[in-house]
Parts: sequence; C-alpha cells; structure tokens
Amino acid sequence: MITATQLPWQRLDRRMLVVHPIVDLAKLVPVLLVIAITGGTADDRWRLGGGLALAVAVMLYGVSRWFTTTYRIGADRVELRTGLLRRHHHSVHRDRIRTADLTANPAHRLFGLAVVRVGTGRREGGEDAELTLDAVARGEAERLRALLLREAVPAGPDAPAAPELARLRWTWVRFAPLTFSALAVVGAVWFGLLRLAEEFSIRPGTQVLEETAGRAPIWLGAVALLVTAVVGAAVVFVEGWWGYRLTRADDGGLVLRRGLLTRRTLSLEGRRIRGVELDEPLLVRLGRGARPLALTTGLRSDGSGEHVGAVGPAMPRREAHRVAAGVLGVGEDEATRTRLVRHPRAALVRRVTRSLGPALLVAAVLLVLQRVPGDFVLVPVVLGLALLLAVDRIRSLGHALTPSALVARQGAWVRRTVVLRRGGVIGWRLEQSLTQRRAGLVTLHAVTAAGRGRYEVLDVDTARALELVDEITPGLLAPFVIDGRGARSFVRR
Repeated sequence: MITATQLPWQRLDRRMLVVHPIVDLAKLVPVLLVIAITGGTADDRWRLGGGLALAVAVMLYGVSRWFTTTYRIGADRVELRTGLLRRHHHSVHRDRIRTADLTANPAHRLFGLAVVRVGTGRREGGEDAELTLDAVARGEAERLRALLLREAVPAGPDAPAAPELARLRWTWVRFAPLTFSALAVVGAVWFGLLRLAEEFSIRPGTQVLEETAGRAPIWLGAVALLVTAVVGAAVVFVEGWWGYRLTRADDGGLVLRRGLLTRRTLSLEGRRIRGVELDEPLLVRLGRGARPLALTTGLRSDGSGEHVGAVGPAMPRREAHRVAAGVLGVGEDEATRTRLVRHPRAALVRRVTRSLGPALLVAAVLLVLQRVPGDFVLVPVVLGLALLLAVDRIRSLGHALTPSALVARQGAWVRRTVVLRRGGVIGWRLEQSLTQRRAGLVTLHAVTAAGRGRYEVLDVDTARALELVDEITPGLLAPFVIDGRGARSFVRR
C-alpha cells in the first residue's frame, strides 16, 4: 500500500511555459504603451529600457513557475509546493474541500489547458482557503474536479447526459441593461475615454468634443448614454453567460458552465447547499425578472463583482422560480412560491413610518427654504415616492415555515426571497430595538454557514419568533432571553 508520503510529486502541464508568459505580458501592455509614448525624449529613454527589463523579468518569472510548482493528491490530503526564493508548502485535508472549480481564459483554451481552484470554504481567506493549479490539461482538470468532489469520473460521449436544470435563452439578454452592470459599463467606458484623452494630451480632439457637447441638445447626450448602457450590458452578458448550462451532479450537487472568452465551471457539493435566494432588483422586477442564487458553503469572491452564489443570470421571474426550486429539489410551492404569512400590523406601521419619516424631514426643509415654485413640485414628488416605497416594503414583507425550510421575504429596492433548509440553520440571533420593543416585535436572524451567514425575518411578533426557533431547532428555546435593555442573544447549536 502506497502512503501519502510515497506518492510521486507531479508538475503542471509543460504548455504553461508558453501560456504564462503570454498572459503576464498581456497584463503589462497598457503599462508598456504608456512608457513607450511618454518616454520618447533623450532624457526619458531610460523608461523604455526599464519597460523592456520589466517585460523580460515577467517572462522569466512565468517560466520559473513550472520548475518551482509541484502537487500531489493522496487518499486524504492535497498538497501543493510553490515559490522560487521562498518556498511554500500548502496541505489541505480532502474532507475540508468544498469546491473544485475550473476556469480557462483564451490563452488557456488555445493550448487546451485549464486552471483548477480547490476551495476549502473559509470565508475569511488565508493561505489555506484556496489551492490553485495553474495550469493542467483540460481532461486532467475535469478528472481532478470529479476526484476531489468524489463525483463519478467523467464518462465518454455515449454516457447518459446529466439532468439539466437550466440552459441559456437569448431572450434573457433584455434583462442585462436593467442590472447594475449597465451602470458600471457606462461609467467605465466614459471615464476611460476621458482619461485616455487626458493621458495622451489629445487637446484638439478634446476641444472639438467640448465645443460640440456645448451645442448639442441634452437629449442627444441621454441617447448616447442609453445606447452605451444597452450595448455594453449586452456585451458583458454575452461574454459572461455564453453557453450557460446548469446540471445536477451525481451527488445531488450542481455543475454550472458558462463563459465565452473565459470558460468557467463551478461545482457545488449537494450536501453543502443550505438554501436558495431569489433577488429582484427594482428595474429587473419592473421587467418581470429575477435572479436565482445558491446559498452554500465554500464560495469565495473572485474580485470580479459577480455574486459568488449566482446559478444563473437575470431571467424571467417564472423561470427563476423554477430554477430555485430545482436547486433545492422541491416543488415551487415549497420554495420561493410558498404562500407567506403576513406580519403584525405594528410591523406594517413601522414600514410606513421608516419610509415617510425622512421624506417628511426633507419636505419640511424645502418648505422652510421657500423656493417657490420648486416646493410645489418637489414636496409632492418626495412624499409620493416615499409612500410608494412604504407600500412596496409592506407588500414584500412576509415569512413562512414549510416542512423542509424557512422562507422569508423583504426589501424594496432589491426584493429578496430566501429559502433556508431546516438542517442548514446552525444558530439564531435575536435583535430588538427600542421601537421594536414598544411594538412587541423582534428581528430574527437565522444563522447558517453559507453566503452572508445571517438571513433576517424582519419585525415578527416575539412569540412567533420563539415559536419558529423551537420548531426548527427543538431544545434551543430555553436559552433565549431578551433582557430589559433589548440586548441581543446568540445561541449556536
């Protein structure tokens, strides 16, 4: 029998000797362009030499990774050695592995490679939060993903297809301009153009642009911004969700594949899925859309701004409900379409006062300033919007308890419907403010090990909150005490 210490160390694929320098140099192209343009004088030519030296150093560092990186996968541990001047030895027990995800940018795909990221589920990060194998052959990457997650090894083309939960429909692109990505694209494009003109001192063009903008009607600028938002958001959607497919794995988990230029494969272990969330931002909701999310341990942000639990793009609300129920493996009536229980009248009154209170303050300030006729326009608009916000928050508020899950909904700008499996709740937290204590209400937090970690049931009757706690986690009712100061109480199972 071969022990873990007797297993041979393996190197990454040799093709990375070409891929890594290409990828690293591509990241330096903007810096090298600025150095080349601004370093044309005799006094500044040292910048060109420094840029070339930097490029050579980056290439050598990329090549050195192959010689300094080794890994091995044993029966109980995954080990990775990296570093040139300072050696690092990372070792993770296989029982702690939560995700094994594959990504492949255009350079990796051109050479048939992929990056394997092994996640341990630590939200606080750290050196052992993630191990990265950059890069291995595509077939080997699929085999490692299945091996680390204890799935069946990928079979041949004649094997039965995995059960499919969702597939991309191009009509969903209509929701892209209604998401935050549209605003981000507008800001990035226009800011980039202005910075580029300023960096390269394009004075004549800038002057012509300013003179033209001064004579152009306002509606033309609004149309330009709108076109930029729509086209840019559509491009971001196509690149991120091209080939989107959500399937059920052998262990009951999920496998999500998507991406045009950079292919991504996200694997979620079935027993780590704690629930689902349905997000409905205001604009998406007005377009009758929603976005399904999985609440699961082992997901860490990659810094791209993408929600780490997203199991699909913004899609029609009916389809989002179906996908959310499919993730949990239950019917829609037991998931996000569950009939919710209305909260007490005091909770509804709080929705109104919390929305109208700031609006009344703003209206009072406007009336004191006496800027006629603006007050007669702004004050009714402010109060009307506040009233609509209060009504929307009242319509969103609700909760329910099904045989398998706790369901809670809230929000106005972003309406969120959360479905938590009973077995995924590991603790509770009760919060009670001064106004809540007077109204006999409490905010109940269901604590899980997934996503944000805490999910709220807002402004529920105190007796009802304790009833929910005792129903989902029997035996934890006794330790709950809310003292006279409205202190918070936290109990972990």
